[in-house]
Amino acid sequence: MTARGTAPERRDGRVLGGRYRLVSRVDEGGAGEVWRGRDERLDRDVAVKLLGDGADAAFRERFTDEARRAATVAHPNVVTVFDQGQDGPDAYMVMEYVRGRTLREVTADRGPLTLQEATRIVAQVADALDAAHGAGVLHCDVKPANVILDDRGVAKLTDFGVARAARGPAEQELLGTPRYIAPERVEGKAPTPASDVYGLGLVAYELIAGRPALEGLDTDDLLRERLEGPAPSLRRARVGVPASVDLVVAKALARDPGRRYQSAGEFARDLLSAARGEHTQTMPVVPPPPRPLRRDGGIRLPPLDTAAALLAVTLVVLAVVLLFMNFPNVSGMPPGASPTAGATAAARVTPNVVGKQLREGIDELKRAGYTTRISYAPDPENRGRPCTITRQQPAEGQPVPSSRTASVQYVSGQGCTAGL
Repeated sequence: MTARGTAPERRDGRVLGGRYRLVSRVDEGGAGEVWRGRDERLDRDVAVKLLGDGADAAFRERFTDEARRAATVAHPNVVTVFDQGQDGPDAYMVMEYVRGRTLREVTADRGPLTLQEATRIVAQVADALDAAHGAGVLHCDVKPANVILDDRGVAKLTDFGVARAARGPAEQELLGTPRYIAPERVEGKAPTPASDVYGLGLVAYELIAGRPALEGLDTDDLLRERLEGPAPSLRRARVGVPASVDLVVAKALARDPGRRYQSAGEFARDLLSAARGEHTQTMPVVPPPPRPLRRDGGIRLPPLDTAAALLAVTLVVLAVVLLFMNFPNVSGMPPGASPTAGATAAARVTPNVVGKQLREGIDELKRAGYTTRISYAPDPENRGRPCTITRQQPAEGQPVPSSRTASVQYVSGQGCTAGL
C-alpha cells in the first residue's frame, strides 16, 4: 500500500506479531493490502489485511474496533476473523484464507449465471448479512468483489466493517464503491441494514444479467441516476428473465429504504420463490351462482313445458345454421371467407414473443393476424441466447392493428434469419 505518495514497501517474508508470516500479496486497494499469509503457530494458511502507516490514529482505532466487531459474526457464509493487532506502524486483521474466486471474477469469466445458481448464491450472502445485522455489524460495501465462491460452491462474504470505519473526504473510497452504494448514503445519511439489502440487490442483478446495473455511466452520472432514476430493469438487460424476478430485484433496489425488503433474508426468500415460478398473479375465481334447491334438498328441474320449448328453439337455431352452411357461395367472396373476417382479425390481441426464437416468434405473430409484414433487426443493446427475440412492437396484449404489420428485435447470431 502506498503511504503518502511513497513507493509501496516489499513485505514478503515479514512476520506480524511474531506469528503471521506474509507470503504473497493477493490484492491492494483503498483500505490497504490483502496478503496470503501463514500462521506459524497453528501451521495454517491465513489471509492478512494490512492498514499501512498512511492512516491516522483515529482511523486506526476505528479499523481495530470494526475488526473486533466483525470477529463476533460466526457464520459459514462469512469469512472468519481470527485475530487483529498492531505491528509497528501497521494495523492488521487476520482472517480465514478462502481458496476460490470472487463473484466479480466469476461473472467476468462466465457472464450471466442461471437463475438457480444466482439465487442460491444470493441466499447464502443474505444469510451472512442477516447474521451480521443480528450481531450489530453493517457491511456497507456489499459487491461481487467482496464475495468469494470457494471450490465447493460456498459463498463467503468478506471485508466486513472496513467501509464503515471511514470518515472524512480524504477517505471517500472507504465509504463504499460508488457503483454499489445505496442512494441514502450518496445523500450523506447513515447506513442501515437496508443499505446492505440494496447492495445485495445489485449483486443479484449482476449475477443474473452478467453485467453491472447502469454499466457504462461515469461516477457522477451513475450517482445522479441512482438518486433520480427508477430501479434498473433486469428484463432490459437479459432476455427471458421472468417478470416476477424483475419485480423482486426492483424492490430490493428501491430508492427509498423504507420501500425495500427490511431484511436480506426476506429478499432472498422472495427471489427464490420468483425464480421457481411461485410468484404469479392469478385472477380470483368467481364461483357460479348457486342453483336453486328444492326444500327437500334436491335440485329443482325446470318444468316440462319450459324444457320442451328450450329444446325446440335449439333445434330451430341448429337447422338455420346448417341451412346457411350449405348455401352456394353467391357473395363473390372466396370459400371460407366471412364479411366479418377483418373485424375478427382486428379484434385479436398481440401475443408475447419476447424470449422466443426469431422464427418461432414470427410464426406466432403471423398466426395472430400479422399477415402483411413483420420486420426484424438485431438488437445492439441486448445479449443472451443467439436469435432470441428481445423486443416487439406492438407490445403484448395490444390489438392487432388494421395494417397487420409488426416489428421485432433479436440477439444477433449466425443463421437467425435464414429462410425467413
